[in-house]
Amino acid sequence: MQFLFPGFLWVLSLLALPVVIHLFYFKRYKKVLFTNVRFLKELVEETSSRNKLKNLLILLSRLLALSALILAFAQPYFPKGNKENTQLNAVSIFIDNSHSMSAESEQGSLFSQAKRRAVEIINGYTEYDKFQILSHDLSGKQLRLLSKSDAISAIQEIDEGPVVNLMSKILKKQSQTLSGVEGFKKESYIISDFQKSIIDITSEQIDSTVNYHLVPLQRISENNLSLDSAYFISPVIIPDQINLLVFSLTNHGNNPIQNVRVSYLLNGQEFPHTSLNLNAQQTISDTLKVYVDTSPYQKLILKIKDYPILFDDEYHAAFRVDQEIKVLVIYDNILPQSMLNALAAIPHFKPMLVSSSSIDYSKFSDFRLIVLCDLNEISSGFTKELYKASSDGTNIIIFPKPEAEPQAYQSLENQFGLSSFKNFDKTRKEVGSINLESELFSDVFTNPKANLKLPFTQGQYTLSNGLSSETILSYRDGSPFLMKSRANNGYIYTVASPIAEDYNNLIKSPEILLPFLFKAAISGNARIKLAYTIGIDDVILLPKSKEFPNPEKGFSLSGPEEFIPSIRVAGNQWAYELYDQIKKPGIYEVKNQDQVIDLIAFNENRLESNMERISDDILNEYFGINAEIINEKSITDLGIVIKESKSKKSLWWILVLGSILFLILESLLIRLWKNT
Repeated sequence: MQFLFPGFLWVLSLLALPVVIHLFYFKRYKKVLFTNVRFLKELVEETSSRNKLKNLLILLSRLLALSALILAFAQPYFPKGNKENTQLNAVSIFIDNSHSMSAESEQGSLFSQAKRRAVEIINGYTEYDKFQILSHDLSGKQLRLLSKSDAISAIQEIDEGPVVNLMSKILKKQSQTLSGVEGFKKESYIISDFQKSIIDITSEQIDSTVNYHLVPLQRISENNLSLDSAYFISPVIIPDQINLLVFSLTNHGNNPIQNVRVSYLLNGQEFPHTSLNLNAQQTISDTLKVYVDTSPYQKLILKIKDYPILFDDEYHAAFRVDQEIKVLVIYDNILPQSMLNALAAIPHFKPMLVSSSSIDYSKFSDFRLIVLCDLNEISSGFTKELYKASSDGTNIIIFPKPEAEPQAYQSLENQFGLSSFKNFDKTRKEVGSINLESELFSDVFTNPKANLKLPFTQGQYTLSNGLSSETILSYRDGSPFLMKSRANNGYIYTVASPIAEDYNNLIKSPEILLPFLFKAAISGNARIKLAYTIGIDDVILLPKSKEFPNPEKGFSLSGPEEFIPSIRVAGNQWAYELYDQIKKPGIYEVKNQDQVIDLIAFNENRLESNMERISDDILNEYFGINAEIINEKSITDLGIVIKESKSKKSLWWILVLGSILFLILESLLIRLWKNT
């Protein structure tokens, strides 16, 4: 038999005190004159012997009760078999250090509670066992086994952070580390709040050679409000104008939330927004009107107030302002000077005129809008380059050549699934209606019922319906004059009539033409990338800077942290390889020496915004028979429990029971054995 806490055994020496008191206790007698007691002597001796026996039995019961209680505190045990008792353990301990662990429990924050429990677990093992200390950081130094003292030091070094990984990845890292040791008993401890959002385990991911011990920590409240995303409606940010920003907000709690205050900071200046109401488990989207000045780089921070979960209450965004919108006008024989003048009249537009015989196809993606004016034909090679440009968000307007050959635009029609140009007709036709629900004209006219000067044509094609096409302007007979079709990340706008004024007077309807050209240039399916996610976006693609053709020299990212990223060329872009260097959310400046050439915003992962915890029953289903769920609320010290379960058959409860029985025996002796 051995003792878990042998230091308590010295208390047994104090049992000598009641024995000494008993032996040296002398009762004072009072002398009383009495007649001859010769006949009572025999009776007195018999009574005295019985009383001494009773007192000795009471003393013995008390000594045995105290001895059993002292031994119980020393926790005696019988060691198990030699093989199990001498086998070393390889122990992997995962400490959830994500922001959700900042929530409060009855014993303080979940994170501090997790670190305390991890230390207790280590103390439950011997100096000869090996330990892995793992967190969501998954850094290189966390993928090796440590000694007992080094493991405790590693626990103290772990801090809360924005990175969060799925549970399958955590288990994989544990299994990889533990598989590298032979002859060790493999143990895994997972200390976490076990949110549903990070549990993605399948039976194939459970290592059958590892014994899993799950320590779920329970927070006081599970309500949370999160800012999830934000994007500009237009793929082009126009300076000196209001740009519409859409953001989403989610109430993850089970109670409605009233008067949620939303505000935003633009370049350090705060602007308020109307308060919002959210029902339980509701996600809503709302729109901000953001006035953007002419500064080339803009910093935007959306903010809400939500206590006590704070990590997802801000959304950082960074974007460039397009100082000019490049438009390419391609013509064949007749110079479209009127179109060029119309484009030049639009603020921030920079039109460029080029003949079809001198096109630089490699520059197509530099333009937001390409206008094809009365081209004789569009070849298959031309079409492929237009298709590539549309993948980058370039929009296209087609004004057909009058009386073109039937096959002139067939490659373009086939590639994009466009409406076909058929039956050129020189009769006069008037445009009779505008689709005001289309994004081109939905917010153009303050009074759409007013008499608008709509164009008319004296030469036009019949446009057949293409794939996913939308009619924007219609003739009085209902046939389409202007159609819109999706093309990758951009749009193609097909006009039924040539641009030449002999056939089309659209150029003389500025209230129609100018909004059309402006919206056609800034529309698109691609969204501006406002922000990236810490721990997910490890490679950032940004366009090359013409001012700095050799950015490997003197490059850095500066913000909440500062570091030098790895850079490589990826086509016509620079690839910034960040790996795990980003730890703090915020807006970072991309610098070449001391000059800012771009901005990158990073936000924390919203994976943990939903605070709902997975139930113990489902955890049992995921982990199977190899797992033990530890109810840490009922355990004062996990180390003691581990020592008991790993190395001994404990006897303390038997001794406590024995102590109670001896106290009962003492009570019976006092009550039932009457003194004579």
